Amino acid sequence: MKLPFYRRLSLQITAPIVLIAFAILAALSFYLIRAQQEEAFARAELELRSMVVVAQGSLNRMFGLNRTDSVSELLSEVHVHPRVEKAFMLDSNGRLMRFYAMNQINPQLEQFISELPTNSVLEASRSGVTTINYHPEHKHFVAIVPVVPPGQLSAQLRRNLFVVEYRHDDTWYQLSSLAINELSAFLFILVFLGIGLWLGLQFIIARPVGSIVKALDRFSKREYIGDIKVPSYNELGLLWETLITAAKSRDDYETRLRKLSAAVEQSSDCIVITDLDARIEYVNKTFTDITGYSAEEVLGVNPKVLASGNTPKSTYEAMWSALTEGKVWQGELYNRRKDGSEYREWATISPLRNEHGEITNYLASKQNITERRAAEAQVNYLAYFDVLTGLPNRTQCTELLSQMLQSREPRKYGAVVLLDVDGLQRINDVRGFEFGDQVLLTLKERLSQVVLHEAGAKLGNLGGDLFALLLSASGEREHVLAHTQVLVKEALDEMSKPLIVEGERIIVTASAGMVMYPEYGDTPESIIRHAETAVHHAKEAGGNQLMVYNPSYSYALEQHFEIERALRDAIGTEQLQLHMQPQQLADGTMVGVEVLCRWQHPELGAISPGVFIPIAEKSELIVNLGKWIVTRALEIAAELPEHLTVAINISPRHFRKYDFVYFIERQLVRNGIVPNRLILEITENLLVDDIQDIKLKMKTLKETGVQFSIDDFGTGYSSLSYLTTLPIDELKIDQGFVQGIGASNQDKIVETIISMGQHLGLRIVAEGVETKEQLNFLERLSKDVVCQGYYFHKPMPLDDFKAETMRGVK
Repeated sequence: MKLPFYRRLSLQITAPIVLIAFAILAALSFYLIRAQQEEAFARAELELRSMVVVAQGSLNRMFGLNRTDSVSELLSEVHVHPRVEKAFMLDSNGRLMRFYAMNQINPQLEQFISELPTNSVLEASRSGVTTINYHPEHKHFVAIVPVVPPGQLSAQLRRNLFVVEYRHDDTWYQLSSLAINELSAFLFILVFLGIGLWLGLQFIIARPVGSIVKALDRFSKREYIGDIKVPSYNELGLLWETLITAAKSRDDYETRLRKLSAAVEQSSDCIVITDLDARIEYVNKTFTDITGYSAEEVLGVNPKVLASGNTPKSTYEAMWSALTEGKVWQGELYNRRKDGSEYREWATISPLRNEHGEITNYLASKQNITERRAAEAQVNYLAYFDVLTGLPNRTQCTELLSQMLQSREPRKYGAVVLLDVDGLQRINDVRGFEFGDQVLLTLKERLSQVVLHEAGAKLGNLGGDLFALLLSASGEREHVLAHTQVLVKEALDEMSKPLIVEGERIIVTASAGMVMYPEYGDTPESIIRHAETAVHHAKEAGGNQLMVYNPSYSYALEQHFEIERALRDAIGTEQLQLHMQPQQLADGTMVGVEVLCRWQHPELGAISPGVFIPIAEKSELIVNLGKWIVTRALEIAAELPEHLTVAINISPRHFRKYDFVYFIERQLVRNGIVPNRLILEITENLLVDDIQDIKLKMKTLKETGVQFSIDDFGTGYSSLSYLTTLPIDELKIDQGFVQGIGASNQDKIVETIISMGQHLGLRIVAEGVETKEQLNFLERLSKDVVCQGYYFHKPMPLDDFKAETMRGVK
């Protein structure tokens, strides 16, 4: 917005100031000129008076000395003055006596004499008093000066008159009389100050005001004004700061308002605003999306248009009771869409108040909870039922069993049976989980048929392939036990029948564990735990059978748990020690040692390897134990003579680890051991797994010089093809065969193993040599057989081994 020049603030302020300044200048000029004119007038009169006084004196002398011829000379001298227009002498009668006019009478002089006031002339002649009068109409002074005539001194003396016309213009506008320089300087200063004032007003007032006006214009258009700068010279700066603050406040308010509006409009909740008569004034987009009604269709309409009729009347009564009291109400509403479909909402209705606290509207925020309610039902279902089979899960089975315990009559027994499918993991690995799921569903249908007519029986699934059969307490112990055993036998038979899954015929079995309650458990948790223990024993016994819980099962599991926990703490401590058992030829030449682990528990005493090694092999604990044994054994090997080999038993689980080869190589380098001194003893059971991975690891270590021995040869893996395909250096005859020497069958087995090893170029080690007869038999078969057993030495600590055997090392 641009104003005309004449409406600009700088001009409206500057023009009056300049006009006032010029008025002041004019007044000052007037009074200055007037003062100058008055001063000029007085100065002219004074100059004229001085002039005529001097002339009077000269004329009096001239006439007194009768030298009248000099009068003309005096008149010429007076006439020289630039302002003297006329100078002449009159006699006492007023007639012209002398004048200065180049000896000729000036016509104007006669007119001038005729115009002289007669009274003034006569009065001056008689009184002898000089008169000087100013005649503004003629712009001159007229001085009439009496002069004494020669030789006349009587009282009636009449004097001659000396008349002078002295020009003087006393009009104020006469430029010649103005103080031009002073007024010019003053005018210049005034103009300079006016320009300076205008410029100052431009910078101090006009431009800031213009910027503020521009900012206000943008402000009114809701445009950004922050790029406009207003200097804070005066109150306009405060005004600008106030404007900026107001703009920021408005922007913040509008930002919050936009956010609020966007939040309301884009909210996933239905937002409805009504007046006090419950007429709809506003709905957001979510409302129209959910209900199917457009905003135009519901504006001015009562929200009861959405009512489905299924909301209880008490809900509406509670809602209006709360709103009437000015309180917030929350509750669930059953509403209907425009297309007639029903949905459920969780509504929060709040009164809206104005600045005086008066309720003006009602705000309803409503969430569509139809899917949530369905999801809650689904979650509730999943919390208590197995997803795949639809059977009660562990949580639900626990609650059902708890109800059975609470409703049990005295001296009546019930039973809980768990059925675990044998080998389902193998089926999943081979055919996939979807195939395994079909197997479980088929087994579930078969079990359901078995218990269909069983009173008080509940079938459940505790997870995966573990089914549960809960039988309520219905009779005496022996009767319930016998009946349940028959029922479980029927279930196992039914489950073991061939299945047709995806066109494929398969046969699966199950292991069952049964617990009688309350004989072995008075809580659901303990009963199920005991049943799981019984299932575990059924699986260990070969599967496809029923085991009835016995407290000894729990004792064995507890022992297992305690041993595992204690062993985990013992690794790396002094509780575990490595013992050495020499390996030597029949003539007593020692060729190596086998490292054996021994455990001395501070409370339980010595724990046999036959106890803790199998427990460790069932978990990753055997890997940690194996790493410790290898690390410590190679440290000991560094202290032994270099010609002695060191044999270490390696667990299959440890051998399968991805870093096994790197671990062995690193320990050999760290202890400075020649690789061919290390013999790793593996069992034949290792070879039933991934033979390619095993072969690769063995060949990698073999290339470094590490030797391999098959421990307990002849008791495990039946195929002998690995003897030619794997880098094996040694066969170790199981001590069961060695200790059976003397029986013809056992002798033939030992003889066969030694012969086979000799033909394959393998070293033979016989462990468990305890008698002279056994040693002699082995020596007859081959003098190269390495013997190991109690006949020579028991396993012993390192210090004892050094003390008792190193002296005789050959």
